[in-house]
Amino acid sequence: MLEAFYYMSHQSQSISLLDDTDKQIRERSCIEQVKRLKEARNVYREELVDCVRQCAWYRISLFSHWKQRGMYATCMWVVELLLVLSNTDSVFCYVPEFYLESLVDSFHALRKSDPSFVSSAIFIKQGLASFVTFVVKHFNDPRILSADIKDLLLHSISSLVQCKDYLVAFEDNKEAIQRLPRALLLAFDNRSWIPVANIILRLCKGSGFSYSNHAGSSSSALFQVLLREACVHDEALFSSFLNRLFNTLSWTMTELSVSIREMQENYQIGDLQQRKCSVVFDLSCNLAKILEFCTCEIPQAFLLGPDMNLRRLTELIIFILNHIIFTSDSEFFDMSVRRPCQYQEKTNRAIILAPLVGIITSLMDAHTNLEPMELNDVVGVFVSMDCPATVFQCLLGYNWSNVLRGDASLTKLAKLEEFSSNLRSRTEAIKRTESFVRTGDNEAEDCCCICYACNSDAMFEPCHHKSCHGCITRHLLNGQRCFFCNAIVTSVVKPEPRNHSWETRGWL
Repeated sequence: MLEAFYYMSHQSQSISLLDDTDKQIRERSCIEQVKRLKEARNVYREELVDCVRQCAWYRISLFSHWKQRGMYATCMWVVELLLVLSNTDSVFCYVPEFYLESLVDSFHALRKSDPSFVSSAIFIKQGLASFVTFVVKHFNDPRILSADIKDLLLHSISSLVQCKDYLVAFEDNKEAIQRLPRALLLAFDNRSWIPVANIILRLCKGSGFSYSNHAGSSSSALFQVLLREACVHDEALFSSFLNRLFNTLSWTMTELSVSIREMQENYQIGDLQQRKCSVVFDLSCNLAKILEFCTCEIPQAFLLGPDMNLRRLTELIIFILNHIIFTSDSEFFDMSVRRPCQYQEKTNRAIILAPLVGIITSLMDAHTNLEPMELNDVVGVFVSMDCPATVFQCLLGYNWSNVLRGDASLTKLAKLEEFSSNLRSRTEAIKRTESFVRTGDNEAEDCCCICYACNSDAMFEPCHHKSCHGCITRHLLNGQRCFFCNAIVTSVVKPEPRNHSWETRGWL
């Protein structure tokens, strides 16, 4: 069954590659390039012929009408049985993994069958509803001990939400509405973050800087609202999710930067390294778009209360911009992350720069809308981190014509220009007013030895080491041990801060 799916998917991929290659042959004028493209086209054509032959055999042997009827009956029986057993803990824990594997394999075989066993309308109404209920309830079920089974259920959701018709089935499903948003935030961990990110991105797609805000442009307006409510009403859950999102995006961008630097030093682009860069770049773009959604829908998490989230966001934006804009020339970067036979407009640095522009403009818009409240200073945080205004001048000078969709995105560029102007004027004002450099042993002792930017105003118990409150707070999100002596930090002693809380400042 898996081999049949491989040939079917490979057949579609070969057709797409053939079409792209033919288009490039028509557009190229260089004789040498045309020669290589024709050689590649012959290879793709041979692969396509082999896939067509294999698929024809599988359609006869596996997808005969009576076998499809048997798989459909098996699916309906197994999913209803599992839904009943899931209500009894003592029984559900002993259900063989074979039942779940057979259910998922048979379901996707029916979904991809050609010709289809039943019409899509009947399949969605009668077959998909129970299956959606089961996978939503149990893809993060602690009673399922096998990580592979959980991955299987999670990938099933990821595959289904890519299709608009199947996504509607999730929107009409009571269990999906009640459970899915919160379960996705909980499941964003070291193992499952890739499929979870794909699902969240699909649900939130259409609300970013490079998309118009016209009605119907979003993939699922319902789940966007549900995701926002899940984040707003559970502060601890959203903080944990945001911390993992920051860490993961920082890691993917580091991997991308290191890989591109290695290729630059070797003066060549290897196939394996190029494939790695392409995958990591796609993952980084997906995570950046999810972060843009968070700043657009939940800006109070960054503008109200302690500014740790805003500072982490600012550091990440500067880190990405420095690695994308200044570390390599645009042509080499685009070649590094582009797959063979892939068009330049589909993979270029604008794909990851656009979410960063959306993040900044969303925060500036929210800053205007929440102006009566006491808000964190977005421009001031960028200034405090020595962010050069030339970075944003590069963004303003970028050719966005191939990326932007709709007039709403063009108006946001004016907001970015205003932000860049404020940043430049604030930076110049600080430079003019700095008439001396702080010196002296006492001031050196008071400086935080982690960031060298703030005073050491927090002391750890029981070891009595010190750092600034921002550094230790961020560190404790991922570990409970002291920076210096590795002792377990039981508490942090610091001066009483201003009384800011999300609940009293409009978070709830």
